[in-house]
Amino acid sequence: MFSLHQSPPPLVHPDGEQVIELIPEPFLILDNAHRVVAANQAAARLLSQTRGMLMGQGCQELLFGRPGPCPGGDACPLTLQSGAGQVTEQRVEARNHQGRSRPLKIRMSRVAGDAEGLVGLQLLAENGTQAHKEKMPARVVGRSQAMARLMHVVERVAPTSATVLLLGESGVGKERVAEHLHRCSERADGPLVVVDCSALGEQLIEAELFGYEKGAFTGADRRKIGLFEAAQGGTLFIDEVGEMPLAMQSKLLRALEASRIRRVGGTDYIDVDARVVAATHRDLGAMVARGEFREDLYYRLAAFPVDIPPLRERREDIIALAEHFLEEAGGAHQLPLARSVAELLTDYQFPGNVRELKNIIGRAAILAGPGPVLPEHIAFQSRQGPAVPSTQDAFDVPSGADALPFPPPRRTRNGLTRERIRAALEASDGHRSEAAQRLGVSERTLYRHLQRLSSGP
Repeated sequence: MFSLHQSPPPLVHPDGEQVIELIPEPFLILDNAHRVVAANQAAARLLSQTRGMLMGQGCQELLFGRPGPCPGGDACPLTLQSGAGQVTEQRVEARNHQGRSRPLKIRMSRVAGDAEGLVGLQLLAENGTQAHKEKMPARVVGRSQAMARLMHVVERVAPTSATVLLLGESGVGKERVAEHLHRCSERADGPLVVVDCSALGEQLIEAELFGYEKGAFTGADRRKIGLFEAAQGGTLFIDEVGEMPLAMQSKLLRALEASRIRRVGGTDYIDVDARVVAATHRDLGAMVARGEFREDLYYRLAAFPVDIPPLRERREDIIALAEHFLEEAGGAHQLPLARSVAELLTDYQFPGNVRELKNIIGRAAILAGPGPVLPEHIAFQSRQGPAVPSTQDAFDVPSGADALPFPPPRRTRNGLTRERIRAALEASDGHRSEAAQRLGVSERTLYRHLQRLSSGP
């Protein structure tokens, strides 16, 4: 195995590309102006670029994403010994074109012999793949059997190169699952790049995915690499792929089949090495039947479909997720959640899934302030008509006869007042099942509350 503590092999054209590919470590060769003249595939993967993209990059662009010639002197990011064969080692905080930062250790040596004046660069990630994975915080929270089955499937497919299609209702956490899949894959040291098709029009999607050349359209005053290129050596997560226009679907299919893309306004094809994970809340099979989604693209994306269950089918995860979100919101001092709050949350159907739960907990943490989270701080966002306490009710009020012009409404231990229950029943013409939906609780829970209220003063 070659080491920079020895003299690097001579770079002899026209076989230089073959020689450098024999070096297993990420390795670059720069000319005396500190521009890349050769790179092996390992370096391209580490830097999340193609070898073609690396060619001609100067030391500043290579390490900090800033185009331009070497600034020379102390401003040059590469500190080199003057003698051929001497080795210099340094650490830098490299930054790519998308602004992502990563620590690198660089071993440098001037190349001796026929290639005098060239610089050999060996690049080492400061954290190895395994160490990098261990330091990443767990983002998929849950201990239900449904979540255990999901994680088992994801971790089985992660080390493969299969295209994965994540299916599930809006808000179930498809992006979090994609992140976990990426962290468990062999591409964990590469970038995870996300694009949301629902937020972009057809022309913008093409420019974002494939990039564009200078002058390709009005406003294109420079070349821009696309997200396929930005995800080089990593994972490209295409969210809400069901929203992609038909014209773009054919271009995406070609990119997936050939692992090549062409920038908007460009003529050359560019090889890309990015694993694609797609997601949608739509029924793509039904869309194919209606002619709204290409059948060939559907079968290409659905090579390995993964269903993510809605939150109402994994109620055991609700409290764990709520406490996780509360801690994220700076409410660690408010943990654990009171039993009355836990019961209130687990009785709710969560039509907005995990996203809705996160919003509810974020609001509750604000309303609770320095005190504990109470049932009156929980405001549901049900589509059937939110059963939400007013903001005034959610804040603490002074005690005493003069503090309120009327007595406070009596609450059940789950935070429902007699008035709210009566209003829901009146609006539902006395139908308990509809009233329970309006209140965001189960019919059994509503019946239990009615019994308690009827026995009270």
